[in-house]
Amino acid sequence: MPLGSYYNYLTSFPVVRSERMAVAQISILSRSEMDKVHEKTLEILENPGVRVRSERALKVLESGGARVDTKSMRARIPESLVKETVSKLPKTVRLCSRDSKHDMKAPRAGPPYMATNGTAVYITDLSTGQRRATKGKDLKDFMVLCDAMEPLDYVWPTVTAHDAPEKTHALSELAISLMNTTKHVQGEAISREEALGEIELAAAIAGSKDELAKRPIFSVIQCPICPLEFEKGSVEALMEFATAGIPVVSMSMALTGLTSPVTLAGTITVVNAENLASFAISQMTKAGAPVVYSSESTSPNMKTGEIHYGAVEEMLLAGASAQMAKRYGAVTMVGGFGLGLGGESPGIYLDPAELVFTSMTSLALTDFASGIGGLDQAKGASLEQIVIDCDIWENVREMRRDVGLDDARFVVDLIRSVGPGGSFMKEVHTARNLRKELFMPGQEKAAIMSAYRLDRPMKDYVAGARERAKKILASHVPEQVDAGVKKEVEGVLRRFER
Repeated sequence: MPLGSYYNYLTSFPVVRSERMAVAQISILSRSEMDKVHEKTLEILENPGVRVRSERALKVLESGGARVDTKSMRARIPESLVKETVSKLPKTVRLCSRDSKHDMKAPRAGPPYMATNGTAVYITDLSTGQRRATKGKDLKDFMVLCDAMEPLDYVWPTVTAHDAPEKTHALSELAISLMNTTKHVQGEAISREEALGEIELAAAIAGSKDELAKRPIFSVIQCPICPLEFEKGSVEALMEFATAGIPVVSMSMALTGLTSPVTLAGTITVVNAENLASFAISQMTKAGAPVVYSSESTSPNMKTGEIHYGAVEEMLLAGASAQMAKRYGAVTMVGGFGLGLGGESPGIYLDPAELVFTSMTSLALTDFASGIGGLDQAKGASLEQIVIDCDIWENVREMRRDVGLDDARFVVDLIRSVGPGGSFMKEVHTARNLRKELFMPGQEKAAIMSAYRLDRPMKDYVAGARERAKKILASHVPEQVDAGVKKEVEGVLRRFER
């Protein structure tokens, strides 16, 4: 499948128009290339199919027309089931919050809703700067800080609560997150039992399971095992979430040359097949279940085998995957943004090319993205990094702001009045609309951004970010849940600890 030259990749910025706006976005695949990916995906779903290590999930697929071999746990998904699945996908997906002002609705025409990195296992201590394992108190601090950061639209449980009971790790992290931010929380579950616990816990905060289904204040990421395999615990959790109306992000995490073919064409097809197979399980469980097409696929560092965030292949795969999602009318989450992923302490650890590629993922046709605050290829996190990434993201997201194309903005009469060779500087229209139409940071923001110039020492802006994080943690108090609700949440945690 021809993907075009790198020059075309990096210079193709088509404008997607509606009646009132235009939005800059990258395009990787032509229409015929998308059709070819779809055709090859159908071939893969039929042969070799997908391995699903759950009899429950296999029965659901079989009911939709898949040919199932229970001995090998293999499901061969026919084109008819793919068509039925796509026809049942919801046209919109809502991720709600304890405070409705943070509710999100997708698809979104402007910049993607942005989230943090998730479940890092260590932090650099805000006071000492030393690296250490994370605890529940650290997760609380991250949620309080994120609650105050305007560029963040929703959150992942940013760090792991290592001091939580082993049986209730995910439950404890969901509880800490939901109770310490009013924004939407996106977590995960690795078993049916864990999924049921998370639903019960969130329902206590939302008011009931019915209210939670109407306004899901949390969602989950469920990852296939690349290539083309679904674990029993994860896929049965997915089915419980589908039944309860909890949005599920089906995140493919292919690594080119390791868990997917080294060719981008082959990797895109594997990503597409995993998402469609996941969707089939969700939609055959409950038609219209909220789902999000997702890829966090990239190339690995072939010397170490580690994931390489910031690679050019990440941007290319993100753009192509998002196009495939939109081909099916699906809401999408691809790519991300995080400037500390190449280092083990707060700062910016991308070379100039990686910075460009990372920023360009925001121009993919994606509705959601994540990555703020991460270190060390997502293994670590830092409160200072949250501040640093938010500062830069606030500027980068402007690349995908809505551009109005209504009749009033063409100002034909004004152009006639000024005439050839004239100046618009003195016009009242310019003064009235300058800050509405142009990205112009205020003095305070401009001063903050000046610290990130390449000729400025990293230690200075990291120190500034540290002081701002400390100030926010000392002063910001997110809206608290009622004492009775808190007691109910604690009861859920105790029951699942047994």
